[in-house]
Amino acid sequence: MDNYYQVSPIIEKIVLQERPKTILEISGYNGCYCKLFIDCLLRFNRDACSVDRVLLDEEGADQYCDIYERVFTIDALANISSMEKYDMIFITHLLENLEVDDAIRLLKQLQEKVNKQILVLTPEYPYDMSNTNGISNVRAYHPMVFLGLDFSYMPFYSSEGNWQLYSFYKKHDYEEMEIDQVIDNTSRIDKLRIAYILPHQELTGGMKALLHQMKHLTQNGHIVKAYIRSNQVNRAIPEWSELKDDDISEQIVVPIGSLYLDFIDEVDIIILGWVSEMHEFVDAQVPVVLWEQGSEMIYGDYGDLLASGSAERELLSTIYRYPINLLAVSETIVKALKGKYNRSSLLFPACIDVSIYKPGKKDNNVPVVLLVGNPALSFKNFDFAFRVLEIAWGLGSRFAVHWACQSMPQNRQCSFPIKHIVMPSQEVLAELYRQADLFLSTSLYESFPLPPIEAMASGTAVLATDNGGIWMYAEPGVNCLLVEQGDAHSMANALVALLENPEQLETLAMAGVKTAEEFSFEKGIKRLEECLYKIIQLRKKDEF
Repeated sequence: MDNYYQVSPIIEKIVLQERPKTILEISGYNGCYCKLFIDCLLRFNRDACSVDRVLLDEEGADQYCDIYERVFTIDALANISSMEKYDMIFITHLLENLEVDDAIRLLKQLQEKVNKQILVLTPEYPYDMSNTNGISNVRAYHPMVFLGLDFSYMPFYSSEGNWQLYSFYKKHDYEEMEIDQVIDNTSRIDKLRIAYILPHQELTGGMKALLHQMKHLTQNGHIVKAYIRSNQVNRAIPEWSELKDDDISEQIVVPIGSLYLDFIDEVDIIILGWVSEMHEFVDAQVPVVLWEQGSEMIYGDYGDLLASGSAERELLSTIYRYPINLLAVSETIVKALKGKYNRSSLLFPACIDVSIYKPGKKDNNVPVVLLVGNPALSFKNFDFAFRVLEIAWGLGSRFAVHWACQSMPQNRQCSFPIKHIVMPSQEVLAELYRQADLFLSTSLYESFPLPPIEAMASGTAVLATDNGGIWMYAEPGVNCLLVEQGDAHSMANALVALLENPEQLETLAMAGVKTAEEFSFEKGIKRLEECLYKIIQLRKKDEF
């Protein structure tokens, strides 16, 4: 019951936000949730409110008749098409007892029977009686599992274990957009005039990708102008970047309060680096494209559960339905955009600079495990990384850890030696990759994770969680090793085995170098040019 008392305020908040008149509870617990629902409903609607239940334990059906309006047996879930609609559906004790595919199929069916949202409570690690402690080693349900569905989620920690809450929303039947048509035959345009709208100047993988795109497009003969809106800087290229002023054609700083379009002229296409600027370019007289690299919101990670009518969801629905072309960094993003907003997007993966990230000689007294990423980003899952490293250390493996990060992490007690390298230059970061024996990536989700493929390019073996986007280049057992989400013991065992087997490290590393070459800028910029030609020709086709 401790779990109920700790989670009930969160559920109460959602119910009060949604103000449902009807609720269907699907659970195998006692009647405490119904009492919570009735209490919430009576606060704002005393005339008409009801709670029905699908009882997962058929033996207890009779004892709940007095608190629920109607009680159905579990057989009702076999015939959802005949079920009436509810404003809200609450599910607990169910997903952890289903195969993932069956759970997703059920949720999609229930989305047709809900007016507002489906609220799901499920443990982070489900029960598994085949294990001695009764808990599975694998996190069966995580954001990547529900990719393409419209949802928000949040972790919930109680004295009875770690749990997750998911809100799944009624599916919108968006019409296909004419701007998403695909032109099969395109002709090259020798020289494009391109405006890049940079979202910020922070050191992120996304910004690195945008800057290098501009540099290589310029080298290919295109005229590239970089724009940023700020009153604090006098150039668009950030100080941490190795790009020089003459690596692009022009840099324009737009004052705060001014519109970008007032400063943009004589360009063939505008490329946006972030969704926040999309509304400014709806009426642009030239094609506009957003290169969608993914964000926490794409994966339902808003930091909280959202009500079905929340301003955040409404804003995102509006933004992603703007008549602006979309490029997707990975198949993961293609699927997410199609599933949530019925938007089709051209695939353009990220590229890496293999002239910077390249193999070198390693000279370590003890093996070095490298971490790369911002400690403030929870989806990078560094707590899990440290759990893996502690288990590996406890198994007798000896290594040093280097962590290249944007800010100094909070102090934590570690059994192993660790060195933090804060805001390294690109040259220093490249050297860190080259010197490491193993790169460890533990992200919960990613669109196209750059650090693992930068490590590959640098001749360093990669051990990673299955974060979704890594499949754009990962070949498990060939150029990396992948572990299922949440399986700390398997990941620790893999880490130990790799560090004890230099030949396998070398085999993975060499295959990774070959993989990285396929994502070099020399090859990638040609793909980008083809995407831009298609978008420009589609716009010209619509004008005649």
